[in-house]
Amino acid sequence: MSWTRHLRPQLADLVAYDVPPADASFARMHANECAEPWPEHVMDAVAEAVRGVELGRYPDTSGRGLRALLGERLGCEASRIVLGNGSDEIISTLITTLSGGGGHLVIPTPTFVMYRHSASVVGMPVTEVPTTARFELDVDAMADALPGAALCFLARPNNPTGNLWDAATIAALAARFSETVFVIDEAYAAYAPDASMWSPTLPDNVVYMNTLSKVGGAALRLGYCVAAPALAAELDKVRHPYNISATTLCIAQTLLARFGDEQAAMLERSRAARDRLVALLSSLEEVTVYPSASNLVLARLHPPERAAALVAHLREHHVLIKDVSKTPALRGCVRASVGTSEELDRLEAGLASFSRST
Repeated sequence: MSWTRHLRPQLADLVAYDVPPADASFARMHANECAEPWPEHVMDAVAEAVRGVELGRYPDTSGRGLRALLGERLGCEASRIVLGNGSDEIISTLITTLSGGGGHLVIPTPTFVMYRHSASVVGMPVTEVPTTARFELDVDAMADALPGAALCFLARPNNPTGNLWDAATIAALAARFSETVFVIDEAYAAYAPDASMWSPTLPDNVVYMNTLSKVGGAALRLGYCVAAPALAAELDKVRHPYNISATTLCIAQTLLARFGDEQAAMLERSRAARDRLVALLSSLEEVTVYPSASNLVLARLHPPERAAALVAHLREHHVLIKDVSKTPALRGCVRASVGTSEELDRLEAGLASFSRST
């Protein structure tokens, strides 16, 4: 007999999510980060704030100070806010909390891979609902899949397609299927100003989720959700105590409380850079570039084999983008994140030489 007999059988078909660290000498346009750097005076303030962290002491068990700050910004009670080590921990916490009734998870596809992965780890059945040819929600197919569902994750804007699903459609589905918890994942909402579905009066079966990872805080690994009081209390039973480090809490509070203007300027530059990224990808021959409300742009190359060739060619030019063509609905597709002006210059040069070589 071996210890392996105790492993969850669901793990056999899963692969660990592990991405090698990217060389900083590359233009890193593959990970959907905010590439714009924080100004030097902000970094100085962060360093000074971290000096006050007592490394030998535990952090607050639930990040009360940061939750209070987020509550003020969102106009809701801090008790409704649950912090996580990135959105990933929030996703797994929601799934664990709501996996007791035999319900399944519904997700449109293609979408963020961790929804399915986290559900599969705990054995929650997953129903994938293909989106339309333009990656919009198939409302009738969603309605067919939702009866009996415990959860439905909806990324808005969506990753990896970049599009923004209709808010009224989502609200109607949540109202119709009131026994399902709908999670509105707005990790990329900062790139679609005025399109957020957040409201302090969201229905009890709607959870709002966001993260600092896409707005200049990827290194912090800080996500959060806002849930109805009863659900937030249950999530806190599942959440590990001290799950957010004191350094992360300190830096996040410093950035959010003092440097909102600087962050807004960074995001404004990123939104402008997105227009240039779309133009650069559109300059390729035989390509379809999809509209994006996010900090990423999806492009489909024809014939499909050119996708892998483009990714390899750009890597040789020290530019990283992501090949997503293994997903059936994304055959021939690459995904590029918005970069800095310098990174876009390097992308432009790499694309030019690719066009000449194909």
